[in-house]
Amino acid sequence: MMKVLDELWQGGHEILDIYYPEEISLGEEEWSVDVYQDEINELCHLNWTWTVMSKRQLEIDGEKEDDLPDWIVVVEEPFSDEVVCKSIEGWLRDRGYKFGIKMVSLEQARGSGLVKALREMDIESEKRDAVPMEKVMKELRKK
Repeated sequence: MMKVLDELWQGGHEILDIYYPEEISLGEEEWSVDVYQDEINELCHLNWTWTVMSKRQLEIDGEKEDDLPDWIVVVEEPFSDEVVCKSIEGWLRDRGYKFGIKMVSLEQARGSGLVKALREMDIESEKRDAVPMEKVMKELRKK
């Protein structure tokens, strides 16, 4: 990822657009979002770029901050887009990068990783090929 960040900076990118697909209420105390940055995801073949989570969510999950992968950022603030942006900017600055961060909506984003896969999924085809739950339960009862 660092090599890609270097390439983006050298290529003239000063602002990185980020987004997340989760729906979380403003001010939520226990939260976690997977943050996407399309260029990084595509060049690094990632499903998402970072995860930002509250310390309260970390405690609920029974995890320790020191045991987390490098791309997970823990904050002690209630949820907001500003907190997510600030945490990613901090992560980048801690590693010597001066990118600005801009939050875009999921609808505005090009889409990459899991978001792109979901957008490309043929939902109608999946529905046609699906087995109704009633039939599954009936078959299970037979066995």
